[in-house]
Amino acid sequence: MMVLSRSLKSVIQGVAIVAVLFSAMGLAAAESEPEWLFVHTADVAEIRDGSLLAVPMGRDVFAFTDRPYREHRYLNAHEFVALWDGGKNSFHDDPPNAVMTWMADGEVVEAEVELVNAVVADYGRRIIYEFELLSDTTVPETMHHVSLFVDMR
Repeated sequence: MMVLSRSLKSVIQGVAIVAVLFSAMGLAAAESEPEWLFVHTADVAEIRDGSLLAVPMGRDVFAFTDRPYREHRYLNAHEFVALWDGGKNSFHDDPPNAVMTWMADGEVVEAEVELVNAVVADYGRRIIYEFELLSDTTVPETMHHVSLFVDMR
């Protein structure tokens, strides 16, 4: 039978402890709730009164999660705006950050915003977001090929 030195035993014990910790962290991550990301796209969007963004609902808002969940779904205007209604983890209590992108002169332009509120308009054919601009980008009144990337946190 082989006798292990004290230093080798310490190394093996250290590796075992690290393995248990990584395993426990993975288990904790798997038990937490998924974090969703959302994408709302449109051919054209308009800025109204300097802080309202009107985005048509050409297609549903795409929602997805990252690892380990890897889920996705589509939300209609009413389902997406309901995230601002209040309650646990609502956008009402913690407005999400977002990045707006659009095409201008053949280039993609982006602006960081906080989406303070959202309401459904035109019987579900449009969402009007109240936003605060977080970057110094100049946002035009009309934007083409618009994407709004919304982060749950």
